[in-house]
Amino acid sequence: MVAKAVDFRADTLAAWQERLGGVPLSRICVNPSPGTATEEDLLEYLEHQNRNFELIDGALVEKPVGWIESTLSMTIGHYLFVFVKERDLGVVAGGDGPFRMLSGNVRLPDVSFVPWSAMPNEEAPEDAIWSVVPALAVEVLSKSNTKREIDRKIGELFDLGTRLIWVIDPPTESAVIYRSGEEPEEIGPDGVLDGGAVLPGFRLALAELFGSLKKRSG
Repeated sequence: MVAKAVDFRADTLAAWQERLGGVPLSRICVNPSPGTATEEDLLEYLEHQNRNFELIDGALVEKPVGWIESTLSMTIGHYLFVFVKERDLGVVAGGDGPFRMLSGNVRLPDVSFVPWSAMPNEEAPEDAIWSVVPALAVEVLSKSNTKREIDRKIGELFDLGTRLIWVIDPPTESAVIYRSGEEPEEIGPDGVLDGGAVLPGFRLALAELFGSLKKRSG
């Protein structure tokens, strides 16, 4: 069970807010208290309360959600799933698929792809939290996301061994492609999400992605 909430002084919460990249205080869980949360606490929320948190430095930080972000994540996941399934390349997970980082933190990309080669015996593990490496991770930004929190998450994923990360920005209908060891590539509304060496041949135009939010003419 989740521990009883602890009252925090304002300066203590402010210190945690700074430590966690300036995220809104409303996203920092105080039950259990920051610094004491465990993987079991995270799974309690995920499995029994249907709330997605990441475990960062012993604090539970809620992932912001919304219809736009959910729809875009689902659309990207759909295209990836079809591509991966047809070629038997691995598995594609949604935003409630947790990964254990080298630091001990637990991260939940909005979409992820894990190749069979990254899994023991080329089978999906039965563990609730995976200690395997997603080759591709996708983040769809929400209004309350901060650059510092996303930069830290990207760094932890690359430290783990992730090779490709797409960060999608709904308001501008743009994206940034991060490749391990390379400079980020910004792409505009006329750009394309490319699977590169991780998923050769996969391409998804941002116009097609964001078109999923609008009724097709005719």
